[in-house]
Amino acid sequence: MRAAVLRAVGEPLSMEEVPTPEPGAGEVLVKIAAAGVCHSDLHLVDGSIPSGLPLILGHENSGWVEKLGPGADGYAPGDPVVVFGGWGCGRCAFCLGGEEQLCGTERWGGLARMVAMRST
Repeated sequence: MRAAVLRAVGEPLSMEEVPTPEPGAGEVLVKIAAAGVCHSDLHLVDGSIPSGLPLILGHENSGWVEKLGPGADGYAPGDPVVVFGGWGCGRCAFCLGGEEQLCGTERWGGLARMVAMRST
């Protein structure tokens, strides 16, 4: 699938072919219809929020459920969804301080054709 990938801080995103993710336990695979570019994305590009690279940006997304992973419930393929990928773990200092977007467990990847996200 095609995705916009950040390979180096301060560099433009590159359009690349990457593997389509498989939804894990409790996850759904979402076919992206639209993805917003947030200031968090821009901070990752300029390096003011450090992150491991390469990275597919995008955490404000909408689309349709494509596939359910094991144990994912409450959805069916074709269901429309709005995804907020800024969910954190709920336990670390960032999450407890209201800064879930800085949690290391946050899910990005909406600037791609598909993204696997938690179903709850």
